[in-house]
Amino acid sequence: MNEAAFSPLNPLEESLLQVQLGAAPAADFFSLLLDSQVFILLDKPIGEDGQWDPSINLCLLTNAAGAPVVAAFTAPERSAPWYRHLPQFQYGLLVSFTWLMQGLGPTVGVVINPGHGVGVELAPEAIARLRQQALDASS
Repeated sequence: MNEAAFSPLNPLEESLLQVQLGAAPAADFFSLLLDSQVFILLDKPIGEDGQWDPSINLCLLTNAAGAPVVAAFTAPERSAPWYRHLPQFQYGLLVSFTWLMQGLGPTVGVVINPGHGVGVELAPEAIARLRQQALDASS
């Protein structure tokens, strides 16, 4: 998929597209990301009570360097191709990006919109900086 065919579905996608086109600073996107929800793929459904089951696995990919990255999407629709590639991750959940960050280990990054031309990979160091930014903003 290329940027020309990418039609933003929400403000987060519009911001990411503008950054990738060089029309906006990356800081704008990251600030919005901290206040946004992302869609993650799961291997089990959330229980009817809405409680997180620790046996649920997030869709974890490996980047080009062999490091683990959680797949996250700017809209549920962006995850559709992954159901065919990884059918074990047939469930999904909208979560706040800050919630997602809190659960990541120190060596895990995030790839937003994997497989799409409009996306970004965040290394563990970038996740740590965003965690700190979120903490600073809440104090």
